Amino acid sequence: MPTQADSIPPSDRPAVEVFNNTPRKGLADDVANRARQAGWTVAGADNWHGKIVTSTVYFPAGMQAEAAQLAKDIGLNRIKDALDNMKKDRLTVILTTDYTG
Repeated sequence: MPTQADSIPPSDRPAVEVFNNTPRKGLADDVANRARQAGWTVAGADNWHGKIVTSTVYFPAGMQAEAAQLAKDIGLNRIKDALDNMKKDRLTVILTTDYTG
């Protein structure tokens, strides 16, 4: 059954940043490319320094539906409110060792 998130056209989607929080080289770039193929604009891909327990799409206020769509598109099943140090105009993906994508 389609959800509201399935109907977000690429032109209405916020930018995405993808961070690798694992020792796996190139993971952020791989997932960034997967997001691009699904119609997302990726603003950057880099390493994340910090402790994140589970691969997550973080969203600022008002972007929960977009976060759910992105999570589905890149094979994640966890979304959470953005952390204070994250940008408020985009979605932030942090990948941990549980990501099998």
